[in-house]
Amino acid sequence: MITRRGMILGLVVAPALIKSLPTLASTENAGEDTFYQLTYPSPDELDGFQKFGYEPATEDEKSKAAEIIKNTPKGPMPIDIAQSFVDRFYLVDPKAISQWPVPESWNPLVVAFFSSTSLRPNNDMVAWCAAFANWCIERSGRNGSRSAASQSFLSDKYFKTTDNPNVGDLAIFTCYDKVSGTSLGFGHVAFVKEKPANGRIRVIGGNQSADGHYSIISDRYFSTGDRDVRRHVDGKYVACTMRLNSYITIV
Repeated sequence: MITRRGMILGLVVAPALIKSLPTLASTENAGEDTFYQLTYPSPDELDGFQKFGYEPATEDEKSKAAEIIKNTPKGPMPIDIAQSFVDRFYLVDPKAISQWPVPESWNPLVVAFFSSTSLRPNNDMVAWCAAFANWCIERSGRNGSRSAASQSFLSDKYFKTTDNPNVGDLAIFTCYDKVSGTSLGFGHVAFVKEKPANGRIRVIGGNQSADGHYSIISDRYFSTGDRDVRRHVDGKYVACTMRLNSYITIV
C-alpha cells in the first residue's frame, strides 16, 4: 500500500509550491539546460491538503480539459502527442498545460493523465512526468508502464534499453545518493526530441520547469552530465546527484 506521504517522497520531481523561480530560456529556442531546484513544503504540511488542491476545479475548467483531450491527436508516435500540447498551448495558453499552484485547484488535465497509471493521487503534490509519458504512450495505442514512477520504465516488458537513442525514445534521469552512490528510486522521464550532443539532450515532457512555469509540458534541454540537487528522503532534504540513467525504446 502506498501512503500519501510515501507516494510524495518517492515520486516527486518538481514540487507544487515554490517561493521563487528564475526565468528560464524560451521553448522557442530551447536553449536552457540548467535544472532549477524548486522548493517543497514540509512533509508535515501535506496532510491538510484537500483532493486536487484547496479548491475543486470548476465545471468550465473540467469541460475545457475534456475538450483538450478530445482534440488531442492519437499519434502516430507518443512524442507527436506530447508535442501537440506544446504546439497548441505553450505560447497562447500555458496555464492549460501546467500544474496550477495552490491555493488554486489542480489542473483537471493533469489529473486526467493519471488515468494511464495505477495511482489515483489525492493531493496536488505528486510529480506527473511519468503519468504524462504513459498517457501519450497509451493514446498512441501502445503499452505504457501503468506507473506514476519515472523509474518504472527501466524494468518493464514493453521497453528496452538502447545506447543509440532516436527521436521518440524516452530519457530516464535518476537521483543517486551522493555518499553511497545508490539510486534513490526517483528522477524524471521525458521524450527524446533530438539526439544528445555537446553534453545535453533536448526533450519534451510534463512536469518540467520552463519560462517561469515551475511545472508544465515543455520542450527544453537537459544536461546529460551529473547535476547536484536536493530531494526529500525520509522527511528531510538530502544532497543527491541527478544523472541521465538510460534511454528507453518503446516497443
